[in-house]
Amino acid sequence: METTSPPGSPDRQALIIVGMHRSGTSATTGAMQCVGVQLGRKLYAGHSDINAKGYFEHSDIADANDAALLSLGSSWDDILPKEQGWWRKPELQPFAAKMKQYIRRDFSKSPLWALKDPRVSRMLPWWLEIFREEGISPHFVFVVRSPEEVYRSLEKRDGFSREKSFMLWLLHYLEAEKESRGFPRTFVLFESFLDDATGELLKMERELGVRFPVPVPDARECLDGFLSKDLRNHRGNDRKEPATPTERLAYELEARLRAASKDARMETEDLWRQLLEIQAGYSPLLVEHLQAISRRRGATELYIHRVERSFSKYAGKPVRFVERLFGRNV
Repeated sequence: METTSPPGSPDRQALIIVGMHRSGTSATTGAMQCVGVQLGRKLYAGHSDINAKGYFEHSDIADANDAALLSLGSSWDDILPKEQGWWRKPELQPFAAKMKQYIRRDFSKSPLWALKDPRVSRMLPWWLEIFREEGISPHFVFVVRSPEEVYRSLEKRDGFSREKSFMLWLLHYLEAEKESRGFPRTFVLFESFLDDATGELLKMERELGVRFPVPVPDARECLDGFLSKDLRNHRGNDRKEPATPTERLAYELEARLRAASKDARMETEDLWRQLLEIQAGYSPLLVEHLQAISRRRGATELYIHRVERSFSKYAGKPVRFVERLFGRNV
């Protein structure tokens, strides 16, 4: 893939939270509110059994990301290779215009804001163009969690297999690492953030060259109230020996990401070649089938998100109450 040269102005800085779904990005981003980082006016609410404290995703941006992927016949859990230059497709132009509108609306007066949506990790060439055109300087925060722990969480939430979860984990981190080279970035271990959020936030400031609006030491009480060990529900202590090339590759990348949390330099070209070899082994029939599934699932998820926020859902609440009261449709 081609990469875009570092854009932006030091006066217009954004923190881009990088990580796979279920990797601790919600807790890490939510904690940033304690140090004055702005997340936008409309955030997805959490669910009682999944991210009870919230997802901390800008709902308009996340929905537009979903729709942009759908316009390409893709979705957030697509494991297939992307076309060369996919981010230049004309189908994406309306969504880029929406993103610029949301950024101007919600962050034009923010000294420092953050964008957290795992989809961005896989859409960086497109997003880097948006940042460049808006004069925004992106700073990348990689939140790293074991692929074993992520798999256990995805298995519970989505019923994903081990192989699919590990492949998605690889794609999110490898694609984001490749496209973010040359930009300020830092690597944070999720368990380390839970153990010492203050120290990790100070490390972010130092490695990214940013200053949080609220001094980190002044945010300690807020951080202690927000973060708790139960935010890490799945642990990879009983990690299995890798049984497939995908698992072996994921464990190797995890080791390098963990090393990068102490020394931000990374080399992944050899891992990229191995990933491409795995993808090249997909049969054409399987690829066709997966593309069809991705389109249907992406369309369904986007529709559900729209219904959840629609006026008709709230306007129809009294009718649904009467239906439940009388046990029939009215």
